[in-house]
Amino acid sequence: MITEATYTRDGRTATIRVERIDTWVQDTASIVNFPGILELDGRLILTFARSRHGAEHSHQEDPSRSMESFDDGDTWQPGPDEKPLNTYDPITGHTNDGFGGGCGRLRDGTIVHMSHSTVIHLDNGYDRSRGHMHEQFQQDDPTFRFQRASSDGQLLERFPFKVAGMPWGRRSYQVYSPILEMDDGDLLAAMEWVELLPEERWRHEAHGRVWKYLFGVFIVRSGDGGRSWDFVTQFDPGEVNPVYGISDRSVDEGFDEAHMAKLPNGDILCVMRTGSYSPLWQARSRDGGRTWDTPESLGWPGAKPQLEVLPNGVLACASGRGSYGHPQVTHVMISIDGTGHQWEAPFNFHTGPGCSYTTTMQRDGKLHVIYSDSDFTRDMGTHGLPVQRIRRAVIDISTDA
Repeated sequence: MITEATYTRDGRTATIRVERIDTWVQDTASIVNFPGILELDGRLILTFARSRHGAEHSHQEDPSRSMESFDDGDTWQPGPDEKPLNTYDPITGHTNDGFGGGCGRLRDGTIVHMSHSTVIHLDNGYDRSRGHMHEQFQQDDPTFRFQRASSDGQLLERFPFKVAGMPWGRRSYQVYSPILEMDDGDLLAAMEWVELLPEERWRHEAHGRVWKYLFGVFIVRSGDGGRSWDFVTQFDPGEVNPVYGISDRSVDEGFDEAHMAKLPNGDILCVMRTGSYSPLWQARSRDGGRTWDTPESLGWPGAKPQLEVLPNGVLACASGRGSYGHPQVTHVMISIDGTGHQWEAPFNFHTGPGCSYTTTMQRDGKLHVIYSDSDFTRDMGTHGLPVQRIRRAVIDISTDA
């Protein structure tokens, strides 16, 4: 674990310092993973999974949990039984969607959200006896769902939508990206397709898993508040051919788990996972999301990147990864000039077990990173942890100018 580091580039110096680390959730009976934060007026909602990753389906009770705080995270209590922002799987009764991620806050104060899964997945339920979700929900003509809530968390509307102009055939879909409101009022988002590969392209991994999928990210835009969306472009690994390392190894998955941010110079940056071991990649728009550059590697591995532009103009990216399922790192990378053209080496503030999926927020100019300290995919007790935890790191990133 690193508690402080200083970086210098092009005459400007930035110092990162961990001010404190708080424990928000601790559990002696179950593994906890995948934190998400929803910022509402007067309270925070924390969501997380109370389960070993990969065993969620074996629970009779809903592994999805929520807590709420009315003092900005200093104390927590169980979330309310009534959850109007959530929907539930008709087969298992478990939570299958909420506002835990992929949200955007608009200038009018409302919160908007694209559902993580397609409508057919949400409405029909996920029957694991019929195969993996990315096999079961392959579709030619998908319908998605858009939600809007008030600033204090009251559901205002929920409606289906389609994306016009998608230039491919059968895929399954999921969404991780926040929704950005552009200067002209349009909404911009990154979505994700998953192609089920023919059997001759399946990858047989050393530990026995058979990898059958290729992931790609595509950008969509809405000019009517989310009721209809148009395809803008895609980042297709089959076209980009992303590779890494001295042997030019193909990335593990393709492009997925995208996150976007508007930068101080007006650019829009989209950072994407490419696998459990391969580096993050990023794509850039210089004209408000209408056209995009070819994706390029950031050089460092990461899962579910989270971008934050700080008040001093520094661009931060929280992420992490290591050897999947083993002790890992959770880190923050910074671009000192806020452009994302040059990233500094990761600041590894957590070295140890956990899922490396983070969620972030800002308070008083400081970056708050919420992460797990848990056994993740391994049996509980594998790493000798006295408790399984969701934690918050308060990180100060200061500059000399």
